[in-house]
Order: sequence, then C-alpha cells, then structure tokens
Amino acid sequence: MQYWVKIVFVDNQELIVKDAVRHTISDDMEVLEVDSPREVIIVPMKQIKYLACDATVFATKKPS
Repeated sequence: MQYWVKIVFVDNQELIVKDAVRHTISDDMEVLEVDSPREVIIVPMKQIKYLACDATVFATKKPS
C-alpha cells in the first residue's frame, strides 16, 4: 500500500512523499525514516515541526 507523508520543517519548508510505503521513528526518537520505492529519506526529529500522513494507512479491514 502506498500513501502520502508530509513533513514540515522548523524553517517552514515542506517535503511531501506521495508514494511512501512505510514511515517510522527510531527507537531513540532521534530520526524519522520514510521509505518509498525510489528512495529512503532520513530526517533528524530536531528539524521537524510536524508531520502528517494519509489516514488510510491506519484503516483496519472489516471482517468479511
């Protein structure tokens, strides 16, 4: 499943990844990793003001 992730940095610049397949925050809460079929983006959490993602990534399947 691919979805979008929007990262807004502390200097108000934005990065939108439209084909993300996974995003995670490291165990030590130091970096955000966004994976897409083309690239892996690693951003220090200190540089991030906020991030948002497509809500469908959290949707649960209803039993058939």
